Amino acid sequence: MSSRATRHAVDAVLPTGRADDEPLASCPVDEQRVLLRAEGDLRMRRRLAALGLRRGAPVTLMMRTSGGGAVVSVAGARIALDRSMLSSLHTVSAEAVA
Repeated sequence: MSSRATRHAVDAVLPTGRADDEPLASCPVDEQRVLLRAEGDLRMRRRLAALGLRRGAPVTLMMRTSGGGAVVSVAGARIALDRSMLSSLHTVSAEAVA
């Protein structure tokens, strides 16, 4: 399947304007979420995508740090993100997508 066809398939399942989406910064620890969108400039979104944080990816908030950041698990990797990054990542619960 081409990347364009994959994008359209994900768009059909995960519309961006959902009422139940929330920033990853306000999600509970150890709850599986699905990434809807990443806000910010193109350079930041590309960097997040390179780390595996792209639309439709399952994400779990593993632990919070004292400075407001957190460690997230995505695609078998653990990634540390600061508070602003967490606020720019919008997610929904995995149950809402299934």
